[in-house]
Amino acid sequence: MRFVSPHALWLLLSVPAAVIAYGVYFGVRRRRLARLGDEALVARMTAGVSMARKLLRAALVVAALGLTAVALARPQVPGKSRPARQRGLDLVVALDFSRSMLATDVYPSRLERSKRELGELLGTLASDRVGVVAFAGETLTYPPTTDYAAIKLFWLDLHPWDMPVGGTAIGRAIRASLDQLVALRGKAGASEATRGQAILLLTDGEDTDSEPLEAAAEASKLGVKIFTVGVGSRSGELIPEYDQHGKVTGYVKDPDGKYVTSRLGEQTLVEIARRTGGEVFFADSKRFGVEDVTRALSSLKRTENEGRPVPQYHEAFQPLLLLVLLALCAEVAIGERRRRRPEGAS
Repeated sequence: MRFVSPHALWLLLSVPAAVIAYGVYFGVRRRRLARLGDEALVARMTAGVSMARKLLRAALVVAALGLTAVALARPQVPGKSRPARQRGLDLVVALDFSRSMLATDVYPSRLERSKRELGELLGTLASDRVGVVAFAGETLTYPPTTDYAAIKLFWLDLHPWDMPVGGTAIGRAIRASLDQLVALRGKAGASEATRGQAILLLTDGEDTDSEPLEAAAEASKLGVKIFTVGVGSRSGELIPEYDQHGKVTGYVKDPDGKYVTSRLGEQTLVEIARRTGGEVFFADSKRFGVEDVTRALSSLKRTENEGRPVPQYHEAFQPLLLLVLLALCAEVAIGERRRRRPEGAS
C-alpha cells in the first residue's frame, strides 16, 4: 500500500487530541455533578443517562476522525503490473579496460573519468536499452536493459586486472557489441524494425591487431552507427602500475626495459566513425564531450518498446469514507438515555 498524499497523515494527531478532549469533558462533567449535592439524589437524577452510550458515541466520533485522515492521504493498493510502452533506441557501450586506460593524462585516469562521464550520460537517457561490453584482449558483456543502476554496478568495481586477457582488442569489442544488437533485432516486433541502433566506443584507440576497421565495415552493413570517444592525449602518457592496495609502484616497461608511452590512436577512431556514419569525439583533461554524444544519439530514430513492468495502483479511500459515514450515522442514531422498560414488566 502507498499514500498519494502522505502529508495528510499528520491529521491523525487529531485522534489523540480528541481522546484527550473527551477525557477532560467527562472529568469536568463528573466533578460538576459531584458539586450538586447528595450523591443518591444526583444518581436518581442521572439514572436515565447511559454512560456506556456516551462513551460509544465518543468512540465513533474519534474513529471517524482517524478514518477521515487516512482517507485524505489517498491510500492505494497495488494491482497487476503492466509493461510500460516507451520510446527508445538500442545502445551498446564498449568501454576499454586495457592497462593503457590507467594513464593519468585525463584526471583521475582515463578509465575512471570514462566511468564518471558514462554515468552522466545514462542520466540523460530515459527509455533506451543499454548494453555494456567491457574489453581488453577479450570481452565481458552485460545484456541490454533499461535498468541503468544495474549497468553502473557492472562497471563500478571493474578494473584492468579483472580482465581475463590483456591488450586492446577494439575489433572484438565491436563484434561483441554487434552480437547484442543483432540479438535484440531477433526479438523485435514489426514496430521496432526501424529502431535506431548504435555503439558508443570509449578507448584510447591503441588496438593490438584485432582488425577494428573490418569490424566497423560489418557494423556498417548492419546499419549500426559507431560513435567513438578518444580518451587521452596525443602527446602520450606513461602507464602506471599498482599494487594490491591501489598505490602506484612504478610504470609499465617493455621487454627492453624502456617505459611504455600510451598515445591516442586518433586515426583508427576517426576511420571507424567514418565507415559507419557515426561521429568521433575527443576527451582530454579539460573537456569530455558528453553533451556532444547526447546530441549525436538524439538524431537516431526511437521506437516504442515494452519497458520494465510498472505496478498499477487502485484507489482505496472509498471504503474508508463509507466507514466514516456509517460511524457518524451511528453516533447520531445512538441516544444517551437508557431504554425505559414498560410498566409491569418483570
